Amino acid sequence: MSKQYKEILSRYFPPETIDQVFGMLEKHTVQLTISRYRSSKLGDYRPPHKQSRHRISINGGLSPLLTYLIYLHEYAHLLVWNKFGRKVSPHGKQWKEEFGSLLRQAIFLGHVPNHLQNSILAFSQNVKATFAADNKLWKQLQLLENGGEDQVTVEQLPVNSYFSAGNGRVFRKEEKLRTRFRCFCLTNNRRYLFHPSAIIHPLGEKPPGKIHQQ
Repeated sequence: MSKQYKEILSRYFPPETIDQVFGMLEKHTVQLTISRYRSSKLGDYRPPHKQSRHRISINGGLSPLLTYLIYLHEYAHLLVWNKFGRKVSPHGKQWKEEFGSLLRQAIFLGHVPNHLQNSILAFSQNVKATFAADNKLWKQLQLLENGGEDQVTVEQLPVNSYFSAGNGRVFRKEEKLRTRFRCFCLTNNRRYLFHPSAIIHPLGEKPPGKIHQQ
C-alpha cells in the first residue's frame, strides 16, 4: 500500500520530497486531497472531528514545488492543533514557528531549489499567513508556475475588467472588500472573492462573447 500511495504522491510532489511527505501523512493519519481549482485559497486544513482524520486539501494544477510548500503550510496547522487545539490563533506565533521550522528543514533536506533558498529562508524567519504577502518570493514562485513567464494578477486589472480563471470560468472584477476582490462570475451568475495575487487571464474591458455554462 505504501508503494502505491507514494506513486500517487509522485504525481503532485517533487520526487525528492515523497518519502518525507508520506512519513508525515502516515505519522498523523492525515487524509490528503488534491482538490479542484479554488480562487480563494491554495490549501486548507481541517482538524479531526469525532472519528474523522486530520484533513489537508491542496489546489490541483499547482507546480510540484508550490504543492509541497502549501502542504507544509497546512501541515504546520496540524502540528499546532495537536499541541494547542483551538486555544491559539490559526496564523499566530505558534503556527509561524512551526511553519518556519518546516521551511528551514526543507532547505536543509535539499527540497528547495538553490535559486529560491535565500528567499525561502528569509520568509521562514518572518513568516506571513500567505506567500503572496512576500512580493519578491511570490513573484519567484509565480514565475516558476508559469515556466518563467510573467503573469497577470487580479490586483493588476482595472475594476469592471473581464478575465478567465484557472477553472475556465469568466469573471468581471468588482470592488475590493478588505483583503480580497469581489468578482462576478458570468458563467453561473454568482460572486466570488479572489486573492489580489490570484493569477488570471485578462479578457479586456468589454464583455466577452458567448459564455459556456458549467
